[in-house]
Amino acid sequence: MHEPIDIFLPTDPTDPRSHEPDPPGVVIHRGPPLHPDDMAVVDGIPVTSPSRTLIDLAEVLEENELRECFERARELGLLDHEALKACRARVEWRPSLAVVDRMIDEFAY
Repeated sequence: MHEPIDIFLPTDPTDPRSHEPDPPGVVIHRGPPLHPDDMAVVDGIPVTSPSRTLIDLAEVLEENELRECFERARELGLLDHEALKACRARVEWRPSLAVVDRMIDEFAY
């Protein structure tokens, strides 16, 4: 068995399709459209930016796992502190933002 694929789908909560069950093997995360700076296109596939991905991972990872992701992003040259702060300012409220703020402070250059 494979892990499910997580995707983000910009959705209007009044659209009846936003309440349909996820297809097998897919977890759909619905929300308002993303800011253009929080998206990228890789090999023709729209993806979230490294900053948005790190913020989203805070919802599902333990703090030590998230720290490893921040470390890896820095190693790969993908950790842009200013982009991360800007993305953090745009993201909707969620409980994991406290840990995101700690990571931003910890990984400040």
